[in-house]
Amino acid sequence: MRNSIPTAALSEFVNEVAGDPEEGIMSYGIEIDWESGTRARSSTKPMLVGPHKVSRSFTWKADEPRQLMGNNHGPNPQELLLSGLGSCMMVAFVAGATAEGIQLESVKIDFDGELDLRGFMGLATNTPVGFPEIRYTMHVTGDGTPEQFEALHEKAVKHSPNAQTIINPVALSGEIIITEIED
Repeated sequence: MRNSIPTAALSEFVNEVAGDPEEGIMSYGIEIDWESGTRARSSTKPMLVGPHKVSRSFTWKADEPRQLMGNNHGPNPQELLLSGLGSCMMVAFVAGATAEGIQLESVKIDFDGELDLRGFMGLATNTPVGFPEIRYTMHVTGDGTPEQFEALHEKAVKHSPNAQTIINPVALSGEIIITEIED
């Protein structure tokens, strides 16, 4: 056990995926229900880890602060995006440290991003709608060398699915199903 991750299980899982690539295919899903105003409730769907179904029953709320017409009942979508990015990078960093035998005492990632709402509101056609840049600082304490930590940092970004989803273009496809209002 290192960094609260069972090292034998980590090694076994890596070998399992190397031997049977289907074991490494993960399928995720969430459902989001509008509650009121800018507030929504998200719920996890069952997850597939390879061919294995894993029950997931987590819910959380997103809302905007009052200044953005919300009621401040939860983090806003951008904060949740940054949280998902940072948490995924942290998992990649900690798993990498564990695989390399590095004991961590603490890991903290501090994220910042800035949006110009004129893009969201359609007020300026040349203003980006999303974050033009996301900045972060990773604070690490452990028994690794500065060179090892820098290499782990690079690997964490390179191997974090959420970081790579943000860095590289991803297809977004969807549809709308309209349900008639019953009288």
